[in-house]
Amino acid sequence: MVCMLVLTACVTGNEIESPPTLTLIPPSETPQPTPIPPSATPDPLIVLPITPTSASATATGTDLSTPESLLDADPVAAELVTLAQRRLAEDLGLPQRRIQLVEVQALRWSDTSLGCPRSDQTYVEADIPGYRIILQAGGDRYTFHTDFDRILPCPEGSEVLPTPPPTSN
Repeated sequence: MVCMLVLTACVTGNEIESPPTLTLIPPSETPQPTPIPPSATPDPLIVLPITPTSASATATGTDLSTPESLLDADPVAAELVTLAQRRLAEDLGLPQRRIQLVEVQALRWSDTSLGCPRSDQTYVEADIPGYRIILQAGGDRYTFHTDFDRILPCPEGSEVLPTPPPTSN
């Protein structure tokens, strides 16, 4: 008991400092996000019209003879070309800037092989809009066939291009 009295006397004799009070930063007004209009998303059920080939383009007066003109007119084609370039660059271990576009054509594939059939596969006949993309890396050319969901490499010799519809005079 004596010890307790001594300790109590010591504590009361010395002032005990209380811990400092924490001051919170006053809340500030949170800025509201700026509304951004949604971007157009291509609907896979919407079929885009086929761009005329260079032979029929000359007859109609439209010039789409350069790959860049199709890419300017068709953002889906531009995106698919970029994806094909990225894929080829990764496969070859090259920077994407080293992959050059040689040619791009809008085509309609006659079945799900997209014009690159394999002998061990069966395919469903369908009218599938897509593109034929030819890229170059160094001195070698690489062909890709696409629809709106897939990009298939098409090895030389296995390519089957759709026959153009007969033109009416």
